[in-house]
Amino acid sequence: MKKACCPEKIISQLHRIEGQVRSVEKMYNEKRDIEEIARVVKAARASMDSLSKLLINDKISGCYDGKKSVDKKEVGRLINILFDIT
Repeated sequence: MKKACCPEKIISQLHRIEGQVRSVEKMYNEKRDIEEIARVVKAARASMDSLSKLLINDKISGCYDGKKSVDKKEVGRLINILFDIT
């Protein structure tokens, strides 16, 4: 993953997720095929995972708060929170 700061990628990813969630709601209200809805839910989940990776990169590279993080414990906690690793 690139170390460059790209907040526009995070915003773009958030908009993509928002659109996918709205699509699920619309499809559900229209009584569309559940398998079709499940595919959009799966895509939204993948988009959330991509967002998580972008957030980790932003934290490590100092893009978000200007503090580069190389503390393994801090990065480990962030990964545990985002990926529910116990």
